[in-house]
This record gives sequence, C-alpha cells and structure tokens, in this order.
Amino acid sequence: MQPVWDGTRPSSTATSPPPVTRWRRRLIAGLATSAAALGLAAASVTVASAAPPPPAPGIAPAAVAGSSAGLNVFYTAANGTVWTQVLGGTPRQISDGKVVTAVSGLYNGSSLIVFGEGTDHALWTATRTGTSWSKWSSLGGNLSSQPGAVFRGPASADYSVFVRGGNGAVWGRDHSPSGWGAWRTIGGGLYGGTGPSAAYFGGTYVLVVGTNKELYLAHAGVTGFRPVGGQTTVSPALTTVPGALAAFVRGTDSAAYYHRFGSTSPGWHKIGGAFAAGLAAANTTVGGSTTYTLGLGTDSQVYRSTGHWAAYPPTFTGWVKVTG
Repeated sequence: MQPVWDGTRPSSTATSPPPVTRWRRRLIAGLATSAAALGLAAASVTVASAAPPPPAPGIAPAAVAGSSAGLNVFYTAANGTVWTQVLGGTPRQISDGKVVTAVSGLYNGSSLIVFGEGTDHALWTATRTGTSWSKWSSLGGNLSSQPGAVFRGPASADYSVFVRGGNGAVWGRDHSPSGWGAWRTIGGGLYGGTGPSAAYFGGTYVLVVGTNKELYLAHAGVTGFRPVGGQTTVSPALTTVPGALAAFVRGTDSAAYYHRFGSTSPGWHKIGGAFAAGLAAANTTVGGSTTYTLGLGTDSQVYRSTGHWAAYPPTFTGWVKVTG
C-alpha cells in the first residue's frame, strides 16, 4: 500500500516531491505549452487577416506625368475599381465607385484629376489634392468608350475632356475658372469601342480612330479631322515631344507604334511589344524630351517604355513590367 501524505513539510531526506507538487509542475508546464500554442494561433490569425493584394489590371492603363510624384499610372481592375501608383510604389484605390472603361487623367499643377465612364455611361470624375482623393462625381453625358482628358492652361482650372458620344461623334466639355461649360461636339465618327485622346500643343488636338479603323487628327474648334495614316481597332494615345505632337497606337499585329507629326518623320514606326488593348502616353512636360508609353500586356499586366526625344529618331528603353 502506498503511503498517504499528511500535509506536513517533507523531510530534507525526501528524494521526490509529494504528488501535489508534481501535479502543480505538470499544470504549469501544460499552461506554458497552451500559451505557446495560443501564440502560434494568434500569429496565424494575424497573417491570415492581412490586407489582400491589389487586383490585377483588367483594362488599358492611363498615364499622367508632371506631378511632384513623377509618372502616375492609373488602371481599371476587372471588377471596375480604379487604382493608381507611382512607378515603384504600391497601387491604391483612388476612391469608391466603379467604371466600365479605361480612365484618362491630367495634372493641373496642383491636383491630379481622373475621368471615367460610369456604369450609367455618364462621365464621372475624381480629384486628388495632397494625398486624399475626392469621391466620384458625375459630369453627365452619354459615353460609349473611354474619355480623353487634357490640361490646357495657363490657369490651373483650364482643362478639357473628350468622349465618344452615343452617336459615335466626339463630344467635349471645357473647364475654366468659371466652372464646367456645356457639352459640345467637334464631329467625327469613331470606330466602335474606341475613345479619343487629346494633347495640348499651342492648341488642343484630338486623335481618334475612324470607322474605317484609320487614325484621324483634329485641332479642336479650328479644323476638322484629317487622316494621318495607320490602322488600329483600339483607342490611341497622343502626347507632345520637342517641336511636335506624337501618337502611339497598338497596330493590327498587337505591337506598339509611334508617329511624330511633321515633315521629318513621316509614317508609323514600330517599337515592339504585344498588347491586349490600347496604349497610353504622357510627357514629363509639354514638348519635353522624355515620354512614357504604357500598355496592357497579354498577361494582363501593365508595361512601360520610356522614350528619349532629345534627338530624332528617338530611342526607347524597351518594355518593363510596372504591375504584378
């Protein structure tokens, strides 16, 4: 029969602790093990609850250069949300709300302003001043493709946006220090699903894809659209280079092409790549010597090629992945 402990202090000759002491040690050890397990579980919960990565681009990107942050890349995700990132930075959603096409944006010297076709097919806009984006607000209209925006200056309030209307023609609204003007048309007939692109170079110019898939250029409010060659089925991009306008398009072979308007560089010139949608383009300054061309690759990621125009013909860096 085993002896029964009577509650007195064990003698110094005892070689093992009484049963209660052993039980207490087992309890402490068990608690320590449980605490470690709880810590591991808590860590697992923390990892599992981390913010999900930004969605991948689903629609052609947009580019805005000239802000203090450098080149700003905008893209529309497959779920319609709009995201922006500075090169090398992390994408962030600009505001709540969804669009159904690629967006277009501009920098007016103090704010980034972006435009997109809402799910109601009206034109919507959002503005970033400082680090905060405003909510989307409607500018009305009836769009049938992505818009094209341009800063005219000299005042920060002087900018315009152009769209393909429901009748296939180009429509636009001008913003001034007095606010938004009425919708007006500058004519033309755009290929279905394509939108206009605009740039300012001593005047506002608009580049479109005609119903015959060829490209046309107009000095808005001054001339009608005139053919400029080339062929595409997606929206083009228009920007400035030293002494001229320059256009970028995805050709019928899915590669990128550029065209400098002027007698020194007739025709379209291939710069490679393979793209699933129309291109975007921006210059560091009006008529500056550095351009950025963006395109949505066949892997649904955005790619960039930097062009150097200090001398003609320009040189390009090749296509570098921006997202993903």
